[in-house]
This record gives sequence, structure tokens and C-alpha cells, in this order.
Amino acid sequence: MSVGAQIEKFYQEATANQYLWFAENPDGTFLEFDVKDNRVSLPVWSSKSRIQRLKKLNPELLAGVEPRGISWEKFKEVVVPILIQKNRLVNLNLSGKNLTGFDLPLEQLIRNFEAISSVS
Repeated sequence: MSVGAQIEKFYQEATANQYLWFAENPDGTFLEFDVKDNRVSLPVWSSKSRIQRLKKLNPELLAGVEPRGISWEKFKEVVVPILIQKNRLVNLNLSGKNLTGFDLPLEQLIRNFEAISSVS
């Protein structure tokens, strides 16, 4: 599935459920990846099964992570301020053996999610 299709599927599923998923490391921190321009990206998914599938494809890297879900409202209330403070990007529905995805600013995720939610 192309990155564009992954992004479209993310918004379709996540806005329908008003729920997001992220991966938690064994030490209780979010799974994050260093990306270009000395930035860090937090992957978020639209379903628990997407994380579980990714763990199976990448056991050497992701064996210890566990899926954790959060409502969209709680994400905005609790997680967004932390991500803003840390200047994080987000990655929507990171997938595949090569961990394919697209990093975007947090503000863009919020703007798109709420625009799509208001139309649904």
C-alpha cells in the first residue's frame, strides 16, 4: 500500500473511531524514531491490529513494544502538549518491513483530523 493510501486509511479509520494507537516501549516511553533534520517522529496508527502486524514483520526492532490506545480527545488533552513541548512530528500508519511512512507536523494532523471529523 502506498504512503498516500496509508494516510487516507489512517484518517478514515481514526476519525470513524475517534481513537488513535501508539506503541509503548517496555520502559513506558513512546516508540519514536529519529528522522531527517535532527527531528524525532512519533508513529500513530488507526488500529491496534496495524501495530501487531508491524511487530510480526519487524520482530528484531519491535518485539518489546505494546499497542496502547487513546481517544482523540484524550490525545489532544494529554499527549499533544507533550509532543508540542518536545517539537515532535507524527507518522501516520507506519507500515511494512521497511517501516514506510510519512512524517508531518502535529498541527497538520490536528487540522486534518478535525476537518474530516466535522464532515463525517
